[in-house]
Amino acid sequence: MFTGEAMPPKLRPDVTVQHVGDESLILDVQSGQIHQLNVTASWILAQCNGENGIESIVKDFAEYFSQDSATAANDVRTTLEQLRQAKVIDLD
Repeated sequence: MFTGEAMPPKLRPDVTVQHVGDESLILDVQSGQIHQLNVTASWILAQCNGENGIESIVKDFAEYFSQDSATAANDVRTTLEQLRQAKVIDLD
């Protein structure tokens, strides 16, 4: 898992996102894989614009979903790691 001050997460340019209600479908054009994200993962992905740092995303997530900061940090970091492993976002 990434640690410290990673670069702000950014959606890979060859990934297409389709919003369906509060959820998202992601098509990885390069691999041909499709990923379905729930409402919280979709919200996190929407913050991955290459400008929002991880700590900023955690803070905003805690406020938006009315979570304590420890739970929000765990949820955001876990989701970002899953998105990184799925090769949907870049963190470098």
